[in-house]
Amino acid sequence: MAFDTRSFAFDTRSWHLRAVASENGRVLLHVERDLRRVVDVRDIYSLEADGETTRVRLRSARELRDTRSLGELMGVLSAFGLVRVHRNYAVNPGHVAEIRRRDAQNDWEIALEPPVNRVLPVGRTYLAPLWAAFGEGGARRRGRRG
Repeated sequence: MAFDTRSFAFDTRSWHLRAVASENGRVLLHVERDLRRVVDVRDIYSLEADGETTRVRLRSARELRDTRSLGELMGVLSAFGLVRVHRNYAVNPGHVAEIRRRDAQNDWEIALEPPVNRVLPVGRTYLAPLWAAFGEGGARRRGRRG
């Protein structure tokens, strides 16, 4: 019996593009319909959903707006290690200064490094991927104290 590759939904073109992009660490942000800006992924601190667009916080104090939704943008940037931490936020783990409980509750928050210095909430459903981004597992991954 012959192996039929047509039965698999595998887009080799998008995989190839992500692999090539990973080599140079740069991505295209869609800042306007007819304009793309090249950004080094290491300069991205956080992403914030803003309706159908996404605010991109960079190393500098400036902010860019990508015309794509956070979910669509994470389809590209998760290959570079960015992690969704809330329905409205994603972060670059390389710029996280602290992960702490918020107001002695079960909720968590992330403090980003300077110069951004923002504190972002962490949704409970996003704790496991966040811990995994830092190589943590076990009780911490499930949000227990310890």
